[in-house]
Parts: sequence; structure tokens; C-alpha cells
Amino acid sequence: MDIDMHYYGTYALARAAGLRRDVALRLATAAEFVDDSTETDIIVHPDGARFRGEATAHHPTELGAINDADDQQQVWVPFHFLPGNIGESQSQKLICRKDSQLAKAMIQHHLDLADKPYAVELMGITAHVYADTFAHYGFSGVSSRVNRIRGGTLLPLNADPLFNTAVTRFFEKYGPQGGLFRNFRNKIASLVGEQLSGALGHGAVATFPDQPYLEWRYDYELAELVGAAPRVERQNANDFEEGAAALHGLFRAFAARRPLYADGTGGLDFEAIRTQVRALLRMSAGTGERIAAWKAAMATGRLSRGGGEPIPDYSHDDWRRQTQQLATLETPQMASAMPVYHFHQAAAVHRYYVLRELLPSHGIYII
Repeated sequence: MDIDMHYYGTYALARAAGLRRDVALRLATAAEFVDDSTETDIIVHPDGARFRGEATAHHPTELGAINDADDQQQVWVPFHFLPGNIGESQSQKLICRKDSQLAKAMIQHHLDLADKPYAVELMGITAHVYADTFAHYGFSGVSSRVNRIRGGTLLPLNADPLFNTAVTRFFEKYGPQGGLFRNFRNKIASLVGEQLSGALGHGAVATFPDQPYLEWRYDYELAELVGAAPRVERQNANDFEEGAAALHGLFRAFAARRPLYADGTGGLDFEAIRTQVRALLRMSAGTGERIAAWKAAMATGRLSRGGGEPIPDYSHDDWRRQTQQLATLETPQMASAMPVYHFHQAAAVHRYYVLRELLPSHGIYII
């Protein structure tokens, strides 16, 4: 999903669920910052404290990091393609599945941490990971042959010519399958003389899974390994609507765990806003126009009980500035009041839990 859903939609759903404005802002910022936190620089405080950033994403231009199997497992698997644990082989189990049992286990674990200082930021990260299961399902967060599709079969069914041009440019820039990388089993394969290359994530289908309104289809190269029909047809609006309802439920559960973060209105049932959310998701337009539509819906009171309100514009610069300020704080302890510090705390907790506890408890060992 893109910023229109990860930030603006997340903010709106958090408010509709009855969370306070300031809480919704921190939560939605954390949800989008998952796509922007790419730095692992160590900030050194004069007092000797060392603050290390947690990378939760890499930009497509960072080919070195993207092609590193360890980095794929540390970043893409826990934060963007939560494994669905369906199938027999490791490759099959790593494929992301919509609203999987592992996703639900993650949610319960993180809700149990609702009393932690970083709980709001952890809910934002949780929202990002959970929402992505409704968009990224059918693909895995490592370079694998299961992510490859048959050439010439990717087809948008309801997009305008400008979208088709953008897709062409995507593959001109990143190559076939969105880039072919060393298979995550490459070391083993080389021992038996097998040369493997795979696609990473949903690179083989460009940005199709992240456009909320898009209807599209494609054929897998290895449909039997994915556990899918050879030809797949998807209507993103239906998946995103299902995801929006799930996020609303997550935020209501969080408000129930921490009443301090609730706004006292009790929020709205999702059914009260479903028609409006559905219309927003089916809007065939660019990212900027979709953002404007979410903001307008909030400003006119169509998505919350408390009347109209603005959604503050997102900027990753705010939290990046906070990061740099860690070196100039009067005391290192003052970091505990900064949302960006809590974000990195939460990201570390989430990564450790997914890779060291959740996945191994289901027989998936990647680190």
C-alpha cells in the first residue's frame, strides 16, 4: 500500500475507531515511517549514549541492500511481507497471505504490549504490516522463483493510459520481473550446480498491488508452488476494504486496552463508514488526488463521530530531525519523550518477535 492508505487512511480509521487525535497522528506517522526509515546510522550523545536507527525499508535504488539475502530477511519479511505459513516448503511458507493466522498472532502479541511507552508507535508498525497482508499477499519478502510471473501476462483491467506508461517505465528502470536477484537459497543451489534467480516481493507485478482501485490479472510461472490458480485476477478495492475493516478493528482493540488513548466518544462502527471508505478506495486517481479525497472526507466529518477535522500532512522530515536532535539533548534520558525514539524501540521489538519467536514457533527458520 502507498501513503494514501498507510498514513491518511490509517489516521482516519484510527479516529473513526475512537482514538485521540494526537494518538492517531503518532500512530499513522509510525505506520508510514515504516516505508521511510532507511538509516542505521549511530547517533552518539556527548554523555556516551549511542542511538542506533532501525531500518524498516530500503528504496528500490538501493540494489546492494535489496540483493542481500540477510537484509531481505531482516527488512522485507517482518515489515512488508509477513509470511503466511501455508504449504510444505520454506519458499511456500514465506509467501505472504491475507489476514493470516500469523498476522493475528502478531496482533495479539503487540496488543499485550499496550502498556509500554512505545505502544502507539508499535501499533503504527503493526498497522503497516497488517495492512500490507491485504495488498502483498501471493508474494514473499525474499528473492524467490515463487514471485516470478509469466512474461506478457500482467494486465491492468481498469487503468488509464498514463498508468500503463508508468508501468512501462518501471520495468525499463528495474528490468524484467522488477529485477532478478540471487535466490535466497542460492548458496545451497550452487553446491548442486543449480543456478537460480528470483523476483523480490511484488517486483514482478510492479506497483499493481498498491493501487487501491486497480483491477488486474497475471499468471504465475510456478502456480503450483504458490498454491494459486495459474491465472490470478484481483480487485484491489475489495482487498483494501477488507483491510480497512481489519485496521479499524485493531484500533478499537487498542483503545479498549488503553482507554487513556481513547477520545471518549466510543468511535464509530465500521459499518457506519464502510460506504464512504469503499468510495475512497474505488477512486481511480493518482496518489495526490487520493490523499486529497481522504483529507476532504475527514474535514467534512464523514469518517469520525466528533465532526470535521483536518488530517495533518505527513512529512518524514519531522522524525528525521528528531533523530538528529538525539545528539544534542541535554541528557540522553530525554530521548524517552521523542516519538522517533519510540518508533525505533518498537521496530526492534517487532523484528525480534517476528524473526526469533513467531516464525520459529511455526517451523519457519530464516535467521
